[in-house]
Amino acid sequence: MSETERISVLTMFQTLKAKTSRLLDPVVQSENLTLLQACVLAHLYRQDAAVGDISELAVMDQANASSLCKKLEREGFLTRTRRAEDRRVVILSLTPKGREAAERLQQRLNHFLELLNDLPTDAKEELLRGYHAANQMLDYLFEQTKGDQNIC
Repeated sequence: MSETERISVLTMFQTLKAKTSRLLDPVVQSENLTLLQACVLAHLYRQDAAVGDISELAVMDQANASSLCKKLEREGFLTRTRRAEDRRVVILSLTPKGREAAERLQQRLNHFLELLNDLPTDAKEELLRGYHAANQMLDYLFEQTKGDQNIC
């Protein structure tokens, strides 16, 4: 890989991250949330979930997901209940405040979906293929480097 290609890989990741933040941060900040917190609320809006599910969704370890959810609980967005049949499993549910915030977020995000829907079919398919390819690439890189302490 040439030096130019190395720089472009770093630039690619940073550009995607920066543009995503620039687009979505004002939307989620209107509810005093981070993008990650908003993703959790959006997921719970569809269905209650265990902390482990949120861990997978957020691509973080279970301890960090638990901390994230405890903070959302303290702020009144969700409740945490231990499953009766297995007390180790914590089920998360939205409170009325959390449901209202998730609904407002979805209304704001619907504008982006409408804009994307207006794209020609081939452009939408290309974007979807690009997303899947980038996701596959990141999964591959993660799996290849998992546990490698000498990367950095």
